Amino acid sequence: MPLTRHLCHAFAILTLASRFAVAHTNEPQQVPSAPAPPAAEETAENLPSSWLNQLLNLAFSRFFAADLDIQLPELSSIEPLAPPPPVCAVHPVPEISDSEATAFEANVGSAAIVNLDGLTPTTARALSRLERIVAQAGGMMYVTSAYRPSAYQEHLQAVWDKWTFELRDNTSPECQALRSDVHAEFMRHQLLATQRPVPFSDHTRGIGFDASIRLPGWGKSKRRRVSIDILARRAGVHRPDIFRDPVHFRSFGG
Repeated sequence: MPLTRHLCHAFAILTLASRFAVAHTNEPQQVPSAPAPPAAEETAENLPSSWLNQLLNLAFSRFFAADLDIQLPELSSIEPLAPPPPVCAVHPVPEISDSEATAFEANVGSAAIVNLDGLTPTTARALSRLERIVAQAGGMMYVTSAYRPSAYQEHLQAVWDKWTFELRDNTSPECQALRSDVHAEFMRHQLLATQRPVPFSDHTRGIGFDASIRLPGWGKSKRRRVSIDILARRAGVHRPDIFRDPVHFRSFGG
């Protein structure tokens, strides 16, 4: 039987290995005469367990694997794992944790983002007067932002900084997806490249608002053209930084 033949071969290998181990562990000067060869059973019992396990594994793996026609895969045929894709070194914009700021973020792009309730009474009255004066002059006025909480203002600053300092000129392929997302958020908030939002501003204090004003053109019969700043001063507000932030108005009373 093939199984009996394999067992005999394994037993023969075990016996030869045990004799080889005994020959190396016994010192000649301590044994004056060669003792009678021990039985195979006793030799196997005196072998260390690690030797015994190695010999058994060798015998059974070689003979039984050959009988069952088992072929182990070659190391050269195993394909190495593909390296992980490179990761962008720039971190995303931090998540908003403030509940009021989260509500503002959810209203971006809608009329609900304009919060007039947080304005001071003086600023609210000046805004109403400006809308009325612009309408009387035949113009149109759109308020795009009023009161904003400090936590939301900090988020706008984080978006501005992330785009301006880390992603605007970033050409790394692994950062292009993040660059596209941050740029979209930059545009969605209508941020200005020349005006960095600050955590504490006229919006957080309720004394400022952003508005887009368009006045009609005047005919040749009109000697003087009324400007936005003239109408704003009549209403009680002014633009503190016309060149960098032309849509921002601040209340004089504030």
